[in-house]
Amino acid sequence: MNIKNEIRVIGFDDGPFKHIKGEKVLVVGVILRAKEYLDGVLSTYVTVDSLDATGRITELINNSKHYGQLRVILFDGLAVAGFNLIDIQKVNEMTGKPVIAVTATRPDRAQFKNALKNLERYEERIDIVERAGKVCSIVINEKTIYFQYAGITEKEAETILKKASVRGAIPEAIRMAHLIAGGIVDGESRGRP
Repeated sequence: MNIKNEIRVIGFDDGPFKHIKGEKVLVVGVILRAKEYLDGVLSTYVTVDSLDATGRITELINNSKHYGQLRVILFDGLAVAGFNLIDIQKVNEMTGKPVIAVTATRPDRAQFKNALKNLERYEERIDIVERAGKVCSIVINEKTIYFQYAGITEKEAETILKKASVRGAIPEAIRMAHLIAGGIVDGESRGRP
């Protein structure tokens, strides 16, 4: 993969929500070029603790006028709206775009799987977690972040994460998606993801 300095990425994060089963939660995608040039914003709604995020987000990307320009899809972890899991392998397959899921703390798979036991379609959820692959780490701007990827190599994912981050370790598109979603839902944004 040719990774230019002005690579266009889309970063997704959800807005604040009350953990009420069936509640619809705003998910925002921010398209950035060259770390800081805002090219567009996409949004959709997903359901708390459901499994509709993968389909809703891939549909949003595939139907966007920005689709042809996008090079990489970034997520703040594997879940939005509580435990609405994003299948990064399916997102890659359905969009044809590489995917990277990023977290500031090392995911504890055992604890995560235990939390999923109380939800419907447990086996399907475990499969999504397993299909996400190994958890890798990288230091960016003197901070360690953790990531899983689909459709690219680990080295390519590292290069993209370095190019997509400005001051902190979390890619700027994810940080902006977090701020925008919070501002829309609460009327004012809160800190970074």
